[in-house]
Amino acid sequence: MVSPARLLLIEDQEDLRTQLAQGLRASGFIVDTAGDGPTGWQTASAADHDLILLDRMLPGFDGLEVLRRLRLSGSTVPVLLLTARDAVE
Repeated sequence: MVSPARLLLIEDQEDLRTQLAQGLRASGFIVDTAGDGPTGWQTASAADHDLILLDRMLPGFDGLEVLRRLRLSGSTVPVLLLTARDAVE
């Protein structure tokens, strides 16, 4: 039997984080969550995830810093960046 995929959702907006996590769990995923950059980095470093859903704008340090630290540590876990930004810098 195949075990369900383990996801990490790093999102600072609590309502959105809760709703996304509930929907993903209802779809059969195991979901860990974090609400800021430092906690997200610690959670990503402490467990093996199959995918990380990462908000771009986070308190503490932003999603790009979380991603940078992941890659520098050697992690190759796939990451999907979530953003509400509406313009390219």
